[in-house]
Amino acid sequence: MPRPLGWCDLARVIRRNHIKLQTSFTGPRQVKVGFPAGKTDGETINKAIWNHYGTMSGETVDAGGVSGVEVYHIPPRPFLLNAIRKHRRNYLAAMKTAGAAILRGEVTLEQTMRKLGILAQGDIQQEITDLRDPPNAASTIAAKGSSNPLIDSGDMKSKVTWR
Repeated sequence: MPRPLGWCDLARVIRRNHIKLQTSFTGPRQVKVGFPAGKTDGETINKAIWNHYGTMSGETVDAGGVSGVEVYHIPPRPFLLNAIRKHRRNYLAAMKTAGAAILRGEVTLEQTMRKLGILAQGDIQQEITDLRDPPNAASTIAAKGSSNPLIDSGDMKSKVTWR
């Protein structure tokens, strides 16, 4: 008749099935999404800032290397913040799931940050497509032939990236 398992026997079983966790991590500690300097030209960054924060009528700005360019009133359309706020829970859940996989050594921190960057990039691009409020002025719709406030040529949307 087999003897019942005692405390020592149970400890041996637990030790045999113990998972060795990774103790040090290398790789990026953050991901930047949007229009990172060095990856996007200055003109696109200016367009993104003007659209995100808006401008005052008659305000002069530096544009494309030219100082004092007067811009028309553009109402704020905070597409970056909207996208991040809408999907914040998704990012936190993804990081929580990825954290356990990183500890087990199934994925690297770099792979996780790459996936998070790609996910956030897509969310921002979708927000640029979906944003409709505040709407364009009738004169703007007539000039560009579209009622989408953040898309004219599609240049700004296509240059959203991550680093």
